[in-house]
Amino acid sequence: MGRAKDEFIRLQETPIMETCAECQGTGTVDVEVARPQSFSRDIGELDIEEETCEDCAGSGELERLCDCGEWVTLIMGDDATICEECANE
Repeated sequence: MGRAKDEFIRLQETPIMETCAECQGTGTVDVEVARPQSFSRDIGELDIEEETCEDCAGSGELERLCDCGEWVTLIMGDDATICEECANE
């Protein structure tokens, strides 16, 4: 009975993770940076730099959230879009 209860609690507390839409799961995004030609010239070119994705903090994954703002956990199933509390209402 102890293992089943532990598994039930784990499923209730573990959020379903989705691929980050901003970085498509890579954890980095390309950002355009203006590079001037020189101090006396006002022309230059755009350079592309990689930065850590701010949405997922570089992990490439985000927790699936319900409309109420709570996590959708594994206990609700992989295709669930609402949290356990909203499902019980």
